[in-house]
Amino acid sequence: MSINLIYLMSVSQKEIEIAIDYFKTYVSVGEIIATIDLKARGVSNPQAVISKLLEMGIIERGEGCYNLVRNPSNKK
Repeated sequence: MSINLIYLMSVSQKEIEIAIDYFKTYVSVGEIIATIDLKARGVSNPQAVISKLLEMGIIERGEGCYNLVRNPSNKK
């Protein structure tokens, strides 16, 4: 089992909810700041949670930042 898969499996629903609320408040935020802020909000592994949100289509990666996807149903 890959290390990335282990990290994704350890993401709790509570941490996902914390991250979703964070990105609803900060719709566009730098990668480093997002990681620091999520850690400060109690997310044990911010990178794994961010990866899960990317996989779920809730956020997208820009140039050095993460952006909340405003209309996920319109994504192809």
